[in-house]
Amino acid sequence: MLDVEFEENLNPNQPYLICPNHVSYLDIPVIFSIIPSVFVFVGKKSLSKLPVFGWVYKKTMILVDRSSKRSSYQAYKHASQRIAQGVGITIFPEGGIPDSEVKLQRFKNGAFRMAIEQNVSLVPITFLNNKRLMPCDSLEGRPGKLKVFVHKPIEAGTYTQETIHEFKDFVYKIINDKLTYYESRR
Repeated sequence: MLDVEFEENLNPNQPYLICPNHVSYLDIPVIFSIIPSVFVFVGKKSLSKLPVFGWVYKKTMILVDRSSKRSSYQAYKHASQRIAQGVGITIFPEGGIPDSEVKLQRFKNGAFRMAIEQNVSLVPITFLNNKRLMPCDSLEGRPGKLKVFVHKPIEAGTYTQETIHEFKDFVYKIINDKLTYYESRR
C-alpha cells in the first residue's frame, strides 16, 4: 500500500525531471504508480543482465555504464532527446542505492545539469520509509504503507550552469530535511 502526499499537483501533460532519493528496489515501481505523466528512467546498464527483469529493464530504460564517459554522454544525449519529445526523465541523483546505514548519499550533477540545459522543471521526491520496509541489502521486507512525499516542482529557469551547485545543494536539503523530520516523528 502507498501513502503519497503531493505538495502541489503535477501537470500530466508536462515533462519533468523527476529526482528521488534512492533507497530500495521498490523505488522504480512506486514512481511508475504515482507520477501522472509519461517518463523513462536513466539506470545502470549492469542491471540489464538480470534474468527476466533485465529484458524489461533494457526495453524501458535509458542505460548508462557509469565507468564509460562515452556511455554517460550517449545516455545524456538520449535523455535530452526524450525531454524534447515531451517525455519526462527520472534520475536518481545519488547514482545508486547507498549502503543501509547511509541516510542520503551525496548527489551527482547530472540531473541538475540536464534540468538546466533542457529547461525542464525538476521534481524532488522523498521516499520516507522504503528503506525500512524493503531494505536493498536484504530480501526480507516488512509489512506497512510506503510513505512518499512529492515536493513541488522547481521551475525551469530558476538555476543556471553557474549556480548548479546551489541547485544540487537545495534539492539535497529538501530531501534530507524531509527525511530528518519524518524520522524524528516515528
